This record gives sequence, C-alpha cells and structure tokens, in this order.
Amino acid sequence: MPIVDLLHLAVIVVALLAGAWSLIAFRTSMPRGRFAVFGVASASALFGCAALSGEVGLLPPTAWFAVVLIVIAGAIIAAQRIAKPASQRS
Repeated sequence: MPIVDLLHLAVIVVALLAGAWSLIAFRTSMPRGRFAVFGVASASALFGCAALSGEVGLLPPTAWFAVVLIVIAGAIIAAQRIAKPASQRS
C-alpha cells in the first residue's frame, strides 16, 4: 500500500472525527457555529483527497496533507476560542 493511500485514509478519518466532534461538542455553546467547523472539515476532506491524488498542483501531495491538517486544526482551535465565554478568555 503506497504512502499516499495511507494519507488519503488519514485525511478522511481526521475530517470525519473533527466534524462529528464539532457537532457534538458545540451543540450548546455554538448551536449554529458548529456547522462551520463541520463544513471546514468536510471541505478539507474533499480538497485533501483531490490534492493527494495529484489533481492540485503547486505543492507535492505530502505538503498538501500538512496544509489540510493545519486547516482542520485551525478551525477546531478557532471554534474552541469562540465558544468560550468572554470572562474565561485569557
């Protein structure tokens, strides 16, 4: 099994877990905003799989893998910061 196949699987699993987690974790603190994280995770999975298969130029597939994971992580971090009440932010 080539490494690109494992990267495809990793992108799909990470995006699926991030999307499911956002729908559950933010249901009370961000009722509508949780779908933004889910949307970012879904779009990242679609784009990441296309980029890993070589459909997108500019960077090698392994670099696109890193970019996709950083985007998903950034969406999660941003949502956690936004979901906290203003009194708890530091």
